[in-house]
Amino acid sequence: MLVNRSLSLFSTLLVILILLLVYQYGQPLWFGEEQWAIHPLNQHNMKSIWLGAFVHGSWDHLTGNVFALFIFSLLFMIQFPKQWFKFWLLQHLVASFILWLIGNWGISHSLGAVAHIGASIWVYSFGGFLITTAIVQRTKQSFAIFFLVLLFYGGFFWGILPIDPKVSWQGHLSGLLTGVIIALTWGLKWLPRPLKMGLDQDDPYENF
Repeated sequence: MLVNRSLSLFSTLLVILILLLVYQYGQPLWFGEEQWAIHPLNQHNMKSIWLGAFVHGSWDHLTGNVFALFIFSLLFMIQFPKQWFKFWLLQHLVASFILWLIGNWGISHSLGAVAHIGASIWVYSFGGFLITTAIVQRTKQSFAIFFLVLLFYGGFFWGILPIDPKVSWQGHLSGLLTGVIIALTWGLKWLPRPLKMGLDQDDPYENF
């Protein structure tokens, strides 16, 4: 168990290091916002779908996401010590694609092209997963983690509302939806066996 958590922690720190290196050395030379941001429904720059989350517009933007990602990762590893990298990769692919699909929602055409950047999409994926897992598990540990999520990120749910035009609420919503979807599908298989058996004996994702 300790080895599993150590590997997950190493993976977390590696992803955070990549974020820091991209911000420090990549911008704006070869990771500029316009080139690597997620441009919704733009079929001419598809590669940016998977790179936009690594790009940040300012140091405050980056550090805020890194702090939240690290805290949520630690909470994730309490329940799922072996699954951090699998979840991170899966949510990154799914959430980024969802954002590419819905990123124009609520945007006036008069504002021109829309671009989304930042790892807050991951933060909301982890948060959505942890909250949904608590509702599914209904254990003391999962509810404690649920309240810690809200404690560390009190404005979590406000982030999915179109309040600040400078904030990508579409990205937050994409991440939240992804976390919920994974928690209700593959996440059920990752539960400890007694809990998993109590929830569903015929889990279609048992062999994933």
